[in-house]
Amino acid sequence: MIIFIFLIGAALGSFLNVCIYRLPRNISIVKPDSFCPHCHKSILWYDNIPLLSFLFLKGKCRFCKGPISIRYFMVELLTALISTFLFFRFELSPPFFIYLVFTLSLIIVSFIDIEHFLIPDIIVYPGIFLGLLFTLFFPEIMSQKSSLLALRQSFLGVISGAGSLFLLGVLGKFFLKKDAMGGGDIKLLGMIGAFLGLPAILLTIFFSSLIGSIVSIILILLKIKKREDYIPFGPYLACGALIALFFKGFMFLGFYIP
Repeated sequence: MIIFIFLIGAALGSFLNVCIYRLPRNISIVKPDSFCPHCHKSILWYDNIPLLSFLFLKGKCRFCKGPISIRYFMVELLTALISTFLFFRFELSPPFFIYLVFTLSLIIVSFIDIEHFLIPDIIVYPGIFLGLLFTLFFPEIMSQKSSLLALRQSFLGVISGAGSLFLLGVLGKFFLKKDAMGGGDIKLLGMIGAFLGLPAILLTIFFSSLIGSIVSIILILLKIKKREDYIPFGPYLACGALIALFFKGFMFLGFYIP
């Protein structure tokens, strides 16, 4: 079963790569078939096998020998690993499938934000709606028996998540005289709150800020980025959300994460 979940995760990762490439370019994710971004020839089915095709082709297009971004392999591997971890954590239960949808959304958002400095509304708005809807029908994801109490916790997560970053953005603009937080980040944390609830939002903010600060310092020290360069915050919010997700049901820093 574990191998099956890993393979399904890798296949899902292949689809996520389609979304990551096409959504910011306003290309349909259904048609046309997968194609090389350099020569635009359709990719043969045996060159589109998750993980393996990238290795066999040595990261190059079969036809034009143009380089295939390592991102394709990374997304497939990351999705396979996260799917497997979710299975270990939740087994084949409703929370497993709900949080799989959630984490797939986080992966799409993160890689689009890294490349385009953009968090697509087409992911976060439906994500907020789905988070509230899943909570209503499966209150156990909020450790509640009552659907209304679970929905209340999810709604508070949306408000507190989006509201906290909005306030931070206002304060940052006032003191720093420039935009400190993008609108996409605000909506993304709202989506995270819809799926994880209010207590997990605090954990998400803590870890995303910590990881973001550490990575930013390293990038600046290595002269990969300058201090004044914009660094997308979406991937750090996603990392914080994943940590908060796997802490659900446990104690952290003295309080319980439902």
